Amino acid sequence: MAFLYEYIVNNFITLMILLSLTATIIVNKRLAVPATKYFAAGIVTLFLVTVADTVNICIEQNMIFASDVNKQFSLHVTMTVLDFIMQPLVLMLLSFIVIPNRRYLPLFAIPAVFNAVVYISAAFGSTAADLIVVGSNWRRTIFGMSVYYVEMFYLALLMLFSVIYFKWDEFKRSVIVLLIVLQFVLVVVLDGIGILRGYNNEIMAMGILEYYFYLSVIHQHEMHDAITQKELTITNHKMSLLRTQMHPHFIVNALSIIRSLVKRDTAKAVQCIDAFADYLKVHIQATQTDELIDFEQELRHANAYLSLVQADRSRQIEIKYDLEVTDFRLPPLSLEPLIENAVKYGTGKDNGVIVISTRETENAVELCVADNGTGNPEQSRQMKSTGIGISNTRQRLLIQCGGTLETKQTDNGMFVTIIIPRKAEVKI
Repeated sequence: MAFLYEYIVNNFITLMILLSLTATIIVNKRLAVPATKYFAAGIVTLFLVTVADTVNICIEQNMIFASDVNKQFSLHVTMTVLDFIMQPLVLMLLSFIVIPNRRYLPLFAIPAVFNAVVYISAAFGSTAADLIVVGSNWRRTIFGMSVYYVEMFYLALLMLFSVIYFKWDEFKRSVIVLLIVLQFVLVVVLDGIGILRGYNNEIMAMGILEYYFYLSVIHQHEMHDAITQKELTITNHKMSLLRTQMHPHFIVNALSIIRSLVKRDTAKAVQCIDAFADYLKVHIQATQTDELIDFEQELRHANAYLSLVQADRSRQIEIKYDLEVTDFRLPPLSLEPLIENAVKYGTGKDNGVIVISTRETENAVELCVADNGTGNPEQSRQMKSTGIGISNTRQRLLIQCGGTLETKQTDNGMFVTIIIPRKAEVKI
């Protein structure tokens, strides 16, 4: 009980910092801050250092083994060895966070291993370190400063790789890293020359906490940049929809068909005007939302395009439907580009057939557009196409709902299949 009281009193600030850091790591678990395992290992290591320090304090105050000097001395040596081994490990773990090539981690661990060997050997009577008693003083030998040299080595690594990691063009970030490292340098140097003692653990804990918060902020910025880039990609795809799918040639051709129908079939001309208005409306709306739409709505949009195509008497195209399922959602303008591709390159002027079919599998919906064209593989169709094309549609499906698009060329025509996971219907 006395030891626990002494431990809390002597390490209160350090414990509060480590507790705060531990709570922050747990709360941010889903954020997946890089190298969190090294921070966790650093917390455990520093905790062991505080225990060793407190045991030494209790020995000095004769709170432990007061009647047995030999046991006191053995325990004192053991705790001091543990202390001098663990202190450089804290800095080593921090430097491991920013070392870019993980294959070199064993190489960079050599100084810490060397330091551990020096002080472990002292526990068995070696004079390699400064743990041999002469009278009432510690004797410092040639390797007695190894703990400080190793700590400075890892501080140099931490500073070097931190600056490299955050790049020179991000000067403000690099300055913050240098300031954090400077705290470690000051406490190591001042403690080593005997000017400032008793603040190692507090400064170490504070530095770890600062470094974790700093990396968390950097990680959040990177995530924000990634999300922004994804949104930009989606925006570019939507603008590509508007620019490339609304072909001037098709629009001019549709207006010419409507003009000719006005003179000979007014009712048909009105139908084509309505279909043309729907065609334009759909393409403009598709650039203004990321929401999935009902398949039946997408099918109506595709039919608006088909009605304009079929109004052209020079094209004889038959549309067949085999719809086993219609209650699913997909990105707007996913179906029409496939139909357009089939109209342009999968059918001739005579006896062209396009089949639109859907079916439900165990955990997905499959939407297929097949044509009876032959001898036109996907690559040549893509090279000829001036529209959205299969590639663009495939990318939009992946981004917006996790869907996939597959193509298969046979002697009977091209089959283009969209596969939409059922869970994706509520993703956006």
